Amino acid sequence: MSVRPSTHAGSWYSGSSSKLSQQLDSFFKQASPSRPIGGARVLIGPHAGFTYSGARLAETFKSWDTSKVRRVFILGPSHHVFFKGKALVSPYDFYETPIGNLPVDSEINDVLTESSHFKYMSEEVDENEHSFEMHAPFIYYAAKSLPQGIPKIVPIMICGTDESLDSKIVKSLLPYLEQEENTFIISSDFCHWGSRFDYTKYMRNAPSASHKQMLSSADLIDLSSLSSTTLERPIYKSIEDLDKEAMRIATSGSYLDWKEYIKVTGNTICGQKPIAIILRLLEKYKEERTGTIEGFKWIGYSQSGRAKSYHDSSVSYASGYIALV
Repeated sequence: MSVRPSTHAGSWYSGSSSKLSQQLDSFFKQASPSRPIGGARVLIGPHAGFTYSGARLAETFKSWDTSKVRRVFILGPSHHVFFKGKALVSPYDFYETPIGNLPVDSEINDVLTESSHFKYMSEEVDENEHSFEMHAPFIYYAAKSLPQGIPKIVPIMICGTDESLDSKIVKSLLPYLEQEENTFIISSDFCHWGSRFDYTKYMRNAPSASHKQMLSSADLIDLSSLSSTTLERPIYKSIEDLDKEAMRIATSGSYLDWKEYIKVTGNTICGQKPIAIILRLLEKYKEERTGTIEGFKWIGYSQSGRAKSYHDSSVSYASGYIALV
């Protein structure tokens, strides 16, 4: 049986089983909510080193309704390779973590890859990518005592997609979302800000509390053409407002609004395409049901640092869930 090694253990997080368990204990004890949210089986959380993302990930997975879970689909971006026309699934049978291995649902992968829009990724691509690995210890920790056992995972890497491919992926995944035993997770950081990320957009004015209109290009300026000494408010507050606008749109649940937001702002949300697919998937899910299914509920938000000048940089992290009841 093939096992994907935990390639980022010992650098992005502890490779020691005892130390990692202690760290996860601490994260979960401090996290809100106090108990799982009924029906919370669509989750979103970051994938940075645990020093930066651990608190947000614990919030995400503490909200997780594990009562019926047997399978976890993880949609994440590709950080190292570009591809288009398909989504990629893991070739491995297990994902290693320092606290225990997660089984991969190879049978589901075989079913998905029968279509032309799913293919297997190479072992090298899988091992280099961190967006799935950083969630793996949290999945194992949150599910380790379940009477039904550790759930199987289905990592799905998303890269160059368009609306046509999104629709094909959604059609393949919808039957699984309809089953209560399946959880869907988006692995995504939010804004990557700074010249090192080639993104220095700035909002002069904070949206009002009643703001519900889509941002326009006129609301943003690029600090590469403006001295930071003339700024009316801190850059980190502008970054937060950009992210909170993205979170507001994700809460509304509109696939097209999300695509338009990314087009207008260019916000460097690395999981923007997995988010788009989940929003479209939820739209299709709602079409077949009566009643109201609310969008994302957000738990926490933080930044790796407070950017105050054009030369600074930061990455943002958010935790949240959708309850399907």
